[in-house]
Amino acid sequence: MTFDVRDIRVGMDVFTRDGVYLGTVRRVEFGPLVGRPRPVSSAEGSRVSGERLGPQPTGPLGNPGPTTQSARQGYASAPDDAVPLGAGTFLVGRLPIPLGWRRIPVRDVQVVSLERVVLARSAAELGFRVPRRRAH
Repeated sequence: MTFDVRDIRVGMDVFTRDGVYLGTVRRVEFGPLVGRPRPVSSAEGSRVSGERLGPQPTGPLGNPGPTTQSARQGYASAPDDAVPLGAGTFLVGRLPIPLGWRRIPVRDVQVVSLERVVLARSAAELGFRVPRRRAH
């Protein structure tokens, strides 16, 4: 999966696969692009417009959606100008000063959701000491 500058940002919380909080993203560093993103194109197309199957076709009324939002037109999606992070890294830490910051490669990211980054590896796999909980 590729991420860009809109996905991983300074201030996002970072967790391991097993839910251990590592800190927040302090800095994002770009890396070389592993592979060029391919533009979305499709030769698909239906001979029958789904618009005509609905209760009231809006194409004849001037709505360009049925034409521009087809598989053949790439569903009206255009490539954006967001800069990909490539094989970059980001620094994670709990303090705003660079004490105890850890460098995490972007390839270790499993999910980015709202203001949270979840890594594909556990805290133990990353070499973090996880305090054991005592039974009460």
